[in-house]
Amino acid sequence: MDNRFLIVSDVDGTVLGDDEALARFADWLAPRREQFFLAYNSGRLTDSIRKSVETTGLPEPDALIGGVGTQIELYSTRQRLEDWPRLQGNWDLQVIRETLSACDELELQPEEFLADHKISYFAYCAADEELAKWNSLLEKAEQGVQLVYSSKRDLDFLPAGINKGAATARLAEYWQIPADRVFVCGDTGNDISMFEQNFQGIVVGNALPELKALKSPRIYHAQGHYAAGVEEGIRHWTTKQHWDR
Repeated sequence: MDNRFLIVSDVDGTVLGDDEALARFADWLAPRREQFFLAYNSGRLTDSIRKSVETTGLPEPDALIGGVGTQIELYSTRQRLEDWPRLQGNWDLQVIRETLSACDELELQPEEFLADHKISYFAYCAADEELAKWNSLLEKAEQGVQLVYSSKRDLDFLPAGINKGAATARLAEYWQIPADRVFVCGDTGNDISMFEQNFQGIVVGNALPELKALKSPRIYHAQGHYAAGVEEGIRHWTTKQHWDR
């Protein structure tokens, strides 16, 4: 078992969004890196996250989780975890796209946001009934799919059981880090699965209502926005664990 903590943060709207707050967070984290693993967990694919690390003030991570949990990649070596994603049912991209092609309410996102195990649409202000309808269509097509809807716009279809939370759990398992030493940070609905695991959660102050509604002793609602909220939450949880900041 590794004695380090694991920070897993969403990117856009969580650790990215305020350059000054990000710089302060990076300065705070730098002398403490031996105490932490750091991973970024985004709806974007890993190549896109990597570009942000290279072109912004994001601290260099140890791993990237991309495609809403469908990709796990070690940062320095670009090595993908070969056993991920662990499919639990049928997953056929062509069948899924053909099944949804008749749904005029759905607008396929650009190819740069699509991957072998992630197909994404714009679905503006979709009602629960619409989400249920699309899910039912795919069930009838015998596809093992789950829907992740966030920001009243982004609709991701992923293999059943695969999401940001499951990928975080796999990464923690890979590094042998217990759940109570994993800190997850987010701001929108596609981060919810991270808060459904037994991790220590951090909801940043600028989070959308869908995440602010979460209530649990394991979830800390930060006052600070963006990276300031991430740092605030880490300080909160490490203090509760009697760790010397």
